[in-house]
Amino acid sequence: MTTLQKSGLNERRLHYFSEVAEVGSIRGAADRLNVEPSVISRQIQQLEDELGVQLLQRHGRGIIPTEAAKLVINHCRERRSSEALLLTQISELKGLERGEIHIVAGEGFIEELVRWVLQDFCQQYPKLVVTLEFANAVDVVRMLANDQAHIGLAFRPPIDPAVRTVTTRKQPMCVITWPGHPLTQKKQPLALSDVVPYPVGLMSRGFGLSNLVKLAEYSDRIQFESSLVTNSIATLKSYVKAHLGVTFLSAHAVANEVAEGQLVALRTKNEVFESAEAHLMVRAGRQLSIAAERLLDMLNTNAVFHCS
Repeated sequence: MTTLQKSGLNERRLHYFSEVAEVGSIRGAADRLNVEPSVISRQIQQLEDELGVQLLQRHGRGIIPTEAAKLVINHCRERRSSEALLLTQISELKGLERGEIHIVAGEGFIEELVRWVLQDFCQQYPKLVVTLEFANAVDVVRMLANDQAHIGLAFRPPIDPAVRTVTTRKQPMCVITWPGHPLTQKKQPLALSDVVPYPVGLMSRGFGLSNLVKLAEYSDRIQFESSLVTNSIATLKSYVKAHLGVTFLSAHAVANEVAEGQLVALRTKNEVFESAEAHLMVRAGRQLSIAAERLLDMLNTNAVFHCS
């Protein structure tokens, strides 16, 4: 048995390497950890010497992980996940009185998550700490893959083998406008060509909604004239309420405004919009805590992803 097999990998070197891999540069990792870049470079070199393989290749100002590095990255993720699970399970022996659950989701889920997570689950388990963070679909998948979140919800997320979809829910994209807009007088469902003459507000690149609109444009061979591009669904709603233009969201995302008579959600003939799905996701292979499993089950069967 080698010395490395007996003593194991150096925790400090693994930590520095993990930070560099996540940030994408030694300088960036040094700034985050508040240490000199030379210290990190030396620790990674020693880790490479221990393993007998090259882990990082310099590319411009950044770095590219080798195939061996990807194995080490997965090892670091598994260690962090395993330790977090152990600590949570020990806390849960006291009856779900302690622990943390991190949810990352698209902004369009805010109404449902506040209703079901904050008003229901958190009331059942008041001593659990639930962190709710909103991000675009790309970042939702990235955070799950990197074990920065336990549960993710996103609209048409990118495919990543490190992330597993627990379930999907059909959420057709609608044309969102105000009562009395000329489009409300058109025959339903709408053809997307009917929307082309009007100004449109769109989500920024990287969001599932943005990707869906591009696919819909391509499928119908049209192009919308955007007068607003934003990373905020709340801003899109305000944009439509101010009668500045229309936008595209699921009916779930504007359910309250529609019920109050502020907005109207119009279905379309476009197959891309009609087949759109929301995904409930976790990292593939990750064992969740008891509390996270209960919340996942609630979201899956009783709340956000329950289809009535």
